[in-house]
Amino acid sequence: MNIVVICLAILGAFIVLAIVAVSVTGRRQPSQRIYRHATILFVAARRRGPDTRFVAEGALWTSRTLFPLIGTEDAYWTDFAILPPDPSAGSRLSTQSGLSDLYVAQVELTPVPALALGVLRLRHRLGLTRRPTGPVPTAVDHIDGRRELLPTSQSIARAQAHVPRTPVTMVNFLEYYARARGDTKDGRDAYLRYGREAFKAVHAVGGQFLFAGRITAVLVQPQHPDWQRDWDDLAAMIYPDPTAIFAMEQIPAYRRALDECDDGLKRTCVIATRAY
Repeated sequence: MNIVVICLAILGAFIVLAIVAVSVTGRRQPSQRIYRHATILFVAARRRGPDTRFVAEGALWTSRTLFPLIGTEDAYWTDFAILPPDPSAGSRLSTQSGLSDLYVAQVELTPVPALALGVLRLRHRLGLTRRPTGPVPTAVDHIDGRRELLPTSQSIARAQAHVPRTPVTMVNFLEYYARARGDTKDGRDAYLRYGREAFKAVHAVGGQFLFAGRITAVLVQPQHPDWQRDWDDLAAMIYPDPTAIFAMEQIPAYRRALDECDDGLKRTCVIATRAY
């Protein structure tokens, strides 16, 4: 009987330690600073030149553009930032003389439990999920899907040209179909079904979630006509290096989910950035 009690005590202690490890890991994820708020301001800025500055006081996160990955040959924006909710932020940012264009959107964050982030991060750290080791493709012609939602050969080459083992944040602008193709649900629902598998695949290749949410208001509309679109959602994921995103296609569940992406997503722009 004593042996049973001891075994149960050891098992209980192990479970408690596991829960604590998951909880601590989840709370240390980069998203948690942002997720102190239910709503944030997302800022895209274009500096006038390399010698000008973009100042985002009180920013929760800032990054600088590296290269466009999907949906555009010209990233256009030079800097991105996430700010706490502040109705006056748009007008303050608009007064910066070093900027030639600006986009400020209010975003309602999609809830993501810290425990889920902790589980996914620990699974990767313990080797339970691993990044596939296949070579980085030079093109994505082998993937069945709409070409405009996939990286081009040029953008893959840009990713390979960047310094390896340098973390990058992929910023996603998302516009959905009003009704998903071949589905009775709307485009967002179809894309979110894909998003659940993408979320797991990002962590499987060593990446981390930063934020995702629905645009509820545009506080500053950009001047450039190509960016005056009614984007629906914004999201960002951190990858351990610029080519890690291409390893995801080798994960079977993610590969199968690409059909849901095609069905729900009308248009996207994905821009690779580096946090600073």
